[in-house]
Amino acid sequence: MMLTLDLCEGTIHGRIRRLSKTGWYYLVRKEVQKMAKCAHCGKSTTFGHAVSFSKRATNRPFRPNLQKVTVIENGQKVQKILCTKCIRTLAKTA
Repeated sequence: MMLTLDLCEGTIHGRIRRLSKTGWYYLVRKEVQKMAKCAHCGKSTTFGHAVSFSKRATNRPFRPNLQKVTVIENGQKVQKILCTKCIRTLAKTA
């Protein structure tokens, strides 16, 4: 039996297992992480082709350069995950 729970932070997938001797059921769960995404511009992983010397195209991900940055928002320090392009533009405007 398969169980999926949708939460605001991510999705939890799990399987319901049965203990053989007692007859009790328990949930084996695995939390799925959110996709890496810039909090400012929304840049995330895109997919394309890695092209070899023989011109054979294989699938590969292009991941953004994301960094954890402490930003002052409304007078409070907040940790955000931003791409380096957004960090540069925030530094230019400050």
